Amino acid sequence: MDINAIVAIAETHAEPLARKWLERLRREEGMEKYLLRPEEELLQHVRAAYEEIGTYLDQPRHMVIVEHFRNTGRRRRAEGVPLPQVVRAVQIARIVLWQYVIEEGIFDSTANLYQGLNLYRQVVNFFDAAVLFAVQGYTEEP
Repeated sequence: MDINAIVAIAETHAEPLARKWLERLRREEGMEKYLLRPEEELLQHVRAAYEEIGTYLDQPRHMVIVEHFRNTGRRRRAEGVPLPQVVRAVQIARIVLWQYVIEEGIFDSTANLYQGLNLYRQVVNFFDAAVLFAVQGYTEEP
């Protein structure tokens, strides 16, 4: 078990992950402004994030990732989406990915579970960076 297993899940299951993310977003209180965006736009954006997770884990400050999330912040600010909703959407993407990984049954032994905790830390780092870059983009002067 290594990070490549999680990356493979994220990258090859980006579509169902994106749909689960949108379902969860719709159930979340306080996400009204975020959900005013066209469904396909939201799905495409989160799909792209899942598909790029491997790039980030290989190179944490890869400009594709940095710009993806900075642009997200800029775009959401221009759309009038409150910053807490932007941050929460990223958090939900992390939660959905990890729940999906657990449901896939990858951690079928104590050793795998221990490795899973390390992998979870790496996934959290990805989404923490996503929040940071989105906030940077959101707060930049136009």
